[in-house]
Amino acid sequence: MIDLKIQMGKEPAHDNRVQRAVRRAVCGLRRLTACVKRSPVGPRAFVGVTLRRCTVFALFLGLQATVTRSQAAPFDLANSDWEGCAELVRLARSELDSHRVVASAQIDFRELKPEDGLLLLHPETNLDVEELSKFMRAGGRVTLFDDFGRGDALLWHFAMSRVPIPAHPVEFLRGNPQFALAEPASAHPVVKDVTRVVTNHPTGLAHPDLSPVLKIRGGTDGLGHAEGEIAVAVAGAVGEGRLLSVGDPSIVMNSMLRYGGNQAFARGVIRYTVERDASSKGGGRLFIAAGDIKQRGAFGGNSSALTDAIRQLRDALDATKREGVSPTLAYVFACILGLGLLVWVGLRAGRLHKPITPRFVRSLPTVAQGGIAGHAAVLAARETPRLLAVLELKSALEEQLASQLGLAVVPGPNDLLAEVSRRGLLDSEGMVTLRRVLLRMVSVESMLVSQRSGGTVTPIRDHEVLTLARTVARLVETSADARLALPGSVSGNASVDARR
Repeated sequence: MIDLKIQMGKEPAHDNRVQRAVRRAVCGLRRLTACVKRSPVGPRAFVGVTLRRCTVFALFLGLQATVTRSQAAPFDLANSDWEGCAELVRLARSELDSHRVVASAQIDFRELKPEDGLLLLHPETNLDVEELSKFMRAGGRVTLFDDFGRGDALLWHFAMSRVPIPAHPVEFLRGNPQFALAEPASAHPVVKDVTRVVTNHPTGLAHPDLSPVLKIRGGTDGLGHAEGEIAVAVAGAVGEGRLLSVGDPSIVMNSMLRYGGNQAFARGVIRYTVERDASSKGGGRLFIAAGDIKQRGAFGGNSSALTDAIRQLRDALDATKREGVSPTLAYVFACILGLGLLVWVGLRAGRLHKPITPRFVRSLPTVAQGGIAGHAAVLAARETPRLLAVLELKSALEEQLASQLGLAVVPGPNDLLAEVSRRGLLDSEGMVTLRRVLLRMVSVESMLVSQRSGGTVTPIRDHEVLTLARTVARLVETSADARLALPGSVSGNASVDARR
C-alpha cells in the first residue's frame, strides 16, 4: 500500500452526507418537539402550539424531500455532490468546445454521426445493442463506465465477461482492498498521462482479444499463492469505430476526480471518445448519458414508431422482471379483475334458466322409433341415399306381384315378368312399363353393390324416386284389378262365404 495524500490531496469523504443530514434533521425534530411539549397548552396558547407543531412538521417534510432528491441522484450529470458527475461534464467542456459536449439522460440515435462519441455512465436500463453496434461499425466510439448496472448486454454481445478483482491487490487505499489502485496495462492513448487510478469496488473485465488499458496487480494470499493481473478497462475495434469498457464508474465521480490520476484518466477518455488521433483537435460531439437512459430512434435515420414501441415494451418487461409490477399497474390490474368478477357474478346470478323437460317424457323423433313409421322416416331423411328408397320400392313391387300370383317365393325379375304375362295381369303397355321399371331398379341395385366396392355412383334425384313410387302404385293397382277380373277369382269375402 502506498500513501497518496501528498500526491493527490486528502482522501475522498466516503461517509454518506445524506445520512448525516438525516441524523441532524431527526435530532432537531426531537428538540423542537420537546419544546412544544413543555409549552403551556391553555386556551390562549392553543393556537401558538398548533402553529409550532405545523412548522416542525413542514420542516421535517422539507428535509425529507431534500434527502430523497439527494439519494435519488447517483452519477447524476447535474449533481455537484460527492457521488454526482457534474465535475466530469465541466472537465469535458474544458477539454472540448462547450457546444461539442451534450449531457443528457436521453440518446436519440438519429442525431448521432460517425464522428461522434458516446460516454455512458452506469446505465440503469438495457442498452440497445444493435443500434450501438451499427453506430460503432460506421466509425463512432462508445465508452462504457459500468460495474453493477445494466450494461452487461453490451459486454455479452462482444463476448466480454466480468471477473472479480484480486482479493489481495498490491496497492490499495485506506487499508481496504476494494479501493485498489489500477495502473496502465499498455501504451494506450487513454492512459498516456496516467500513473495510478483510484478505484471504488470495481469489477474486472475479461476478453481474449481486446487490449487491456488499466489493470490491478494481485499480491499473494495467506497461503503464499500469487494472484494474477486483472484488467478493469479494455478497448477494441468494432468495424470502423472503437469500444472502451471500464469496470468502475466511480472513477469519474466528483469526489474521485480530485485525484490527479483519475482526472488524467478522465481527460484521456474524453479525448479518445471523440478525437481520432492524438494531434486531432476537431471531431464530432461528445454525448454523455448516465443512469436511467432513454433511447429513441435508429442510427442512420431509418427509425419508425414501431421501433420505439418495441424498445419501450422491452424496457418495460425488463423493469417488471427486475423490480416487479409497479403499484399503479398492480392497482389497475386489481380494478380490472374486480370489475370482471363483478360482471361475471352479475351475469350468472341474473341469468334465467330454461326449464328442462325430463328425459322419460320427451318425445322420440320418428327416426329413432321402430316399425313402419321409423323405417319410412329413415328412408325419407335428408341424409339417407335415395338408392335405398328405390330398392325399397323394388322389394314392395316384387312382393305384391308374387302375392297376386300366389307364389310362396319371390322369383327373379325375368321369371316374374314371364309369370305376369302368362297370367294376363297387365296389358302390353303395362308389361312394357313393368319391364322398364324393373330394369331401372336392377341397375340401381348394381350401383349399390358397386358403391360398396369403392366405385362411383350416379346420384338419384328425389323427383325420380317419386315418379317410380307413383308408377309402382299404378302397376300394383292395375294387376290387382286384373286378377279380380279373371274367371274363377272371387273377393276375399266371397271365398269365406263359400267355405262356410
